[in-house]
Amino acid sequence: MSYTQQPSDSMNSHPHQNVSNKGKGFDHDENFDDIDFKYYFNLLLRNKWQIIALTAVVGLFAAIYAYSLTPIFRATATMHLESAQAKVDDLNDVYSDTSASEEYYYTQLEIIRSKPVAQKVVENLNLDKSPLFQVDKGKLLEVSPELLTLSEDKLNEHIKQMQYARALGYVQGGLDASPIKQTQLVTISFTSEHPEMTALIANAVSQAYIDNHMQVSLDRIEKSATWLNSSLSGLKTKLNSSQEELQAFREQESLVDIGGIKSLAASEVEELSAQLLDARQALTATELVYNLVRQQASVQELAALPDVLNHPAIKAATEQKRVAEKNLETLSLTYGRKHPKIIAAKADVAREQTNINKNIQSLEKTIGNDFKKSQQNVAQLEIALQRAKAQYQKLTRLDNQHRDLLQEVETNKELYAAFFNRLKETAELEGFEANVGRIIEEATTPYSPIKPNKKLIIVIAMMTAAAAAVGITLLLEALNSTIRSVDDVENKLHKNLLGIVPLVKDQDDEAPFDVNYFNDGGDHSFSESIRTLRTSLLLLNLEDKSKVVSVTSTIPGEGKTAVSTNLAFALGQLDKTLLIDTDMRRPSLANNFSMPAKTPGLSNVIAKTHTLDECIQKDENSGIDLLPAGQLPPNPQELLASNQFRQMLSELREKYDRIILDTAPVQAVSDAMIVARLADSHLYVVKAESTKESMIKVGMKRMTMAGIKIDGVVLNQVDLAKARQYQDFTGYYDQYGYAT
Repeated sequence: MSYTQQPSDSMNSHPHQNVSNKGKGFDHDENFDDIDFKYYFNLLLRNKWQIIALTAVVGLFAAIYAYSLTPIFRATATMHLESAQAKVDDLNDVYSDTSASEEYYYTQLEIIRSKPVAQKVVENLNLDKSPLFQVDKGKLLEVSPELLTLSEDKLNEHIKQMQYARALGYVQGGLDASPIKQTQLVTISFTSEHPEMTALIANAVSQAYIDNHMQVSLDRIEKSATWLNSSLSGLKTKLNSSQEELQAFREQESLVDIGGIKSLAASEVEELSAQLLDARQALTATELVYNLVRQQASVQELAALPDVLNHPAIKAATEQKRVAEKNLETLSLTYGRKHPKIIAAKADVAREQTNINKNIQSLEKTIGNDFKKSQQNVAQLEIALQRAKAQYQKLTRLDNQHRDLLQEVETNKELYAAFFNRLKETAELEGFEANVGRIIEEATTPYSPIKPNKKLIIVIAMMTAAAAAVGITLLLEALNSTIRSVDDVENKLHKNLLGIVPLVKDQDDEAPFDVNYFNDGGDHSFSESIRTLRTSLLLLNLEDKSKVVSVTSTIPGEGKTAVSTNLAFALGQLDKTLLIDTDMRRPSLANNFSMPAKTPGLSNVIAKTHTLDECIQKDENSGIDLLPAGQLPPNPQELLASNQFRQMLSELREKYDRIILDTAPVQAVSDAMIVARLADSHLYVVKAESTKESMIKVGMKRMTMAGIKIDGVVLNQVDLAKARQYQDFTGYYDQYGYAT
């Protein structure tokens, strides 16, 4: 069966050209980050047998491993931990070691897993004498010959210690305890290869934990009683001493009711303070009047002082004078100035004025005496207040000393009573066993192992292997930097794929190219691929006919000469065609067509040592004309850039319908850019799964920078078996029933 290439009516009619941005895992049309799951699904589907094989092999080894493991059994007992124990008194720091807090339960779990509990289990069950932990004396001496120096008794003791250590390690290694959330229950589990031992040890651990806690409690009670007895006598002595000190203090200070005396002293201080304040205010007022009186010289001036006028005696005399003056004023309205009543009234007024003056003079002396009395009163009150304060401070100190002594007596009484009560209760507690918990459900002998879970091991191993195989497949795909598919050409190189040329597996890579392979007709798939390339080239420029076509590649060895030669054969079936070898550094056209080594060619024409007709050779088998490179010149680049080459190519355009230029590789030299400038169309040959993407891009970039537009890519030496597997050329190379 063979493949032929399906020609298209136009370059835009090709199914892959309409999705030029779609391929290899990403959709570039709308969102560069969109993952093409279909592509990856097809990729995994193509490698399904490798993935399945790896998964099956790993699953087989996992099954062998799982079934070789020793079965492990587990038995579990359930215990209820008491959150708190009955408290005998308030001395919690001495007697209470339990708490309802989370820390308490985790502490109990650690105690369950502790070495003392494991040791009690070993001792209760005599595990060190079990056959499981017996030590072979002969083997022990072989392994440790230094033990031969020990006596028989010491050796036996050493073996017993080893057996005990083995049993202890066995218990501790398989033991586990964990809480049940939101309860006061814990599970005590034991895991072992021996199912009958799991339940036995799990139950033994539960009981050993309870026994251990009871023993600790009884030891604590016994120690507490001893300590209380030794402390109680000291407390009694201390209490008696504090009571004697209190009584001696009372007798020394003659205290009966110090609280009442202190209250009287406080009241006296407050009363004297109030009297002193009033006396000082009176002194201030008296001193003010006294100073004003002393500053005035005459009675008239003293009478003008407000403080003098406001004095009670002066106010009374002034009022009488005012009455007398009013009487005189009334009489004056009726009688004349010499009337006896008027004269008597005036005498009354004068008398009252004289009385006022006498009172003012007397007041001056009285104010001085009042001022002195006020000073004496303030001084006496200040002395009395200081004495009262001193007495109050003394009583306060005595009260504080009395209170301290009384507090010490009360404290000693309370402490002595507490210790005495504790001692009595401790004596009653001797022999009492307090449980820290109780067993809710005993462990039973298991009949099914908990591990290994053979099915789970196999499933996980196979899933891991499948995931690893998928990852390796995706990684290898991601690391692939070559061009091998239509999508690679369009998405990596951003060029159109004009055609593919299948790999000719029967041809030796070192042997010259078989120019008759296309014309022999033995490989229809190869011939059809070349014809499809010809059709694509012809459809590329329907309106503007491309006569001169340059064919180049990135590096040597990609098969550009084979592509250009076979393309010339295909074009020669339709038009008059000329194939020119412009690679004058490593020419291969003459060798491929078995021409003599010194056959004149392109270099001779440009150098004008031969005519064009002398250099053009005719291939009778294909009917095309050939122009080999000729003799190798020292300056091929100058020859190709010369006007002679340009004129020769113009002359050939008149004689031929199609001219194929086989140029040098782009990365090797710059000859290809010089030649390509004179061509109408440019084909870029890429060897499938060989040339690196980065190198191809560099070569294409060089041509683009030189102003050369690459019309399309020819993917050469494609493995058709892989092409069918990868489905990379659907639409380009379909089956038509040809035998390969």
